[in-house]
Amino acid sequence: MHQPEVSIIILEYFSHEEVGRCISSLHKNLETIKHEIIVSSNSCYDQNRQKLIIEEYSDAIWIFNTKNGGFAFGMNRGLEKASGRYLLIINSDITFLEGFSKMLSFMDSHPEAGAIGPQMIDADGIIQDNCRPYVSLSRFIKRQIRRIISHEIAIRDKKFDYSKIQTVDWLAGAFIMVPRTVYELTGGLNDNYFMYAEDMDWCTRIRKSGYEIIYYPKMRIIYKGSRYARKLNKYTLIFINSHLKYWLRFGFFFGYPQRKEYKYE
Repeated sequence: MHQPEVSIIILEYFSHEEVGRCISSLHKNLETIKHEIIVSSNSCYDQNRQKLIIEEYSDAIWIFNTKNGGFAFGMNRGLEKASGRYLLIINSDITFLEGFSKMLSFMDSHPEAGAIGPQMIDADGIIQDNCRPYVSLSRFIKRQIRRIISHEIAIRDKKFDYSKIQTVDWLAGAFIMVPRTVYELTGGLNDNYFMYAEDMDWCTRIRKSGYEIIYYPKMRIIYKGSRYARKLNKYTLIFINSHLKYWLRFGFFFGYPQRKEYKYE
């Protein structure tokens, strides 16, 4: 059996119908690319429910985890089963607008690329902030003040050209594609994060390993983050705790690996 070009790992948490819509969107846009779809479920369904879900969504490989260990935990269980040349983690509430051919060709021709992400827009076509600068403690505070004052949902960088292929500090975990070699080198996401900052941690480690993080707007998907942590609830505490873990590991104000600038067409 030939190796898939891309393994697509979807995290499921009481969202199997959403997963079904995502898979349908994938099938419409995968062209002739050899692929596999792996769904890692943190829902802890009983065996009867698992059987029904497998029968209903038989075009995916299902992994039913015995606990809800969080985003990184669930994604890593899927990544461990993946056999593709490229590995892609995505959220279940993504809608694909086009295929992967251009993105894969770009990765094949740019060996410096350790991770890549598309342009994300919401259902109204508004560009989302899925590529961002490192979140130092000072930048974190400024970002929250700006959010409160402006009531902005997507805090976009006004100086950033969202139409240009370029290196960025990190990508949101709703869509990150990496070569298998980079996954094997870094070991995937860090399970110590339950939610939030695990994507920034992974991108930081990928860059420290000598690769670059690429924003690739020639591919677009529809996605709008939930922003649960903005509502002052249990997710807020998880959000803050995850960033504390990141800062303790990589620095509160500086010391993050600096990206290289490349001229991409």
